[in-house]
Amino acid sequence: MTAPSQASPPATTGSPAGERPSGAGHRRRRRVHGRDLLGALLSVPALVLFALFAIYPGLRVFYLSLFDYSLTSPPEFVGLDNFRFLATDPRFRETVLNSIFYTVGTYVPALVLALLLAIVLRRMTAGLGWVRLLYFLPVATSWVAISVVWRLVLHPDGLLNQTLGLDVTWLSSSSSARWALVIMGVWKETGFFLILFLAGLARLPAEVHEAALVDGANAWQRFWRVTFPLLKPITAICTIIAVIRGFQSFSPQVVLTNGAFGTEVVNQFVYKTAFESARMGRASAVAVLMFALLIAVTMVQLRVFRREDS
Repeated sequence: MTAPSQASPPATTGSPAGERPSGAGHRRRRRVHGRDLLGALLSVPALVLFALFAIYPGLRVFYLSLFDYSLTSPPEFVGLDNFRFLATDPRFRETVLNSIFYTVGTYVPALVLALLLAIVLRRMTAGLGWVRLLYFLPVATSWVAISVVWRLVLHPDGLLNQTLGLDVTWLSSSSSARWALVIMGVWKETGFFLILFLAGLARLPAEVHEAALVDGANAWQRFWRVTFPLLKPITAICTIIAVIRGFQSFSPQVVLTNGAFGTEVVNQFVYKTAFESARMGRASAVAVLMFALLIAVTMVQLRVFRREDS
């Protein structure tokens, strides 16, 4: 009587089972690495162009701000003399105040009006796309084209005076030229922020509004206690963009008034200093100061909104 023989385990051929996933993972990593390398190579031309036309000119502005330089003579190092001159230049201070007036007068009403319109238009069920297009058309049109049209509207015999029954010289008076630019700016820029606020409202959870409605909150309470706090990230973005766009204003002042009657802004001052007075170093110093000012204002805005959220 013979004992039953034990079954021997089947023989395995080739590499162990654990090595196959490891080899597949290695090949997968190689493919991902190859795609990353290809993407990096394809992005090199765009990065080179960005460095040549954005980074290098910005660094060059910082460099030239320390020199007295005209287009016809080599740069002469003067240190901080350009900044000292600007600190005592009444014309530069006036242009900064004009830019602040234009930014506040244009973008505060534009932001408020855009938010109110967004809340109203959010309830529309038909034709919302056409309404958005109607409000966005001025944004898509260039400042030069808009300014030419508004120059006709603001003429003493133009559409605005005839419609309102006024007799105002909008573009040739120190008391009205600044407000004419503000009116045109509000008309053009409201649509830009309207689109942003509509996008923000579309992302708000409906359950929160329904809960506030069940709790008996009226329309104002729902807006102030629910909608506006939830819109703070979008509001922060809009205010930062508004300040930057306001201080970058140039074309409407050039086309409508050429900076006369108290409407010269910082960008006009930079242009005239650089190309009319041929003081490239001083113009670069103005650009550096505006860059620092906008960075500081942006940081303050972000801190304010973060403090309100906490």
